[in-house]
Amino acid sequence: MFDVDLLTLRTALLITLSILLVLVMAKKFKRNVLAKDMPAPLHAELIKLTMAYHPVRLIAVVQVPSNQSIALDLLDAEHRALQSLGSFSLQRGEHMQELSLPKLQDGTYFLVMSTATQRTVRQFRLQQT
Repeated sequence: MFDVDLLTLRTALLITLSILLVLVMAKKFKRNVLAKDMPAPLHAELIKLTMAYHPVRLIAVVQVPSNQSIALDLLDAEHRALQSLGSFSLQRGEHMQELSLPKLQDGTYFLVMSTATQRTVRQFRLQQT
């Protein structure tokens, strides 16, 4: 009787430890895949881009996952560089940057947000009339 109980206990422990080992390895694999193969959660995100007029300015809301340096550039409709709008060192969190635009004609433009590991391009339309 005592031997049967030990055998049952040993079998239950082996099954439980095997399940725990699989769960731990799956969690570690998922963390490695997110950190190396899909690093998007570690990137800054351009959440919102809004135009304001009188004077003409662009309001960008940026979410930063860690302390980063971000450069913002302005491109025309053909993706030619028009002007650098500045470089900012931002702390972790959500930030609103108000950017003065040069005198531009109405039309389509692009804002480029660059960090050390990424480049994000967003289109916006300037319509002053």
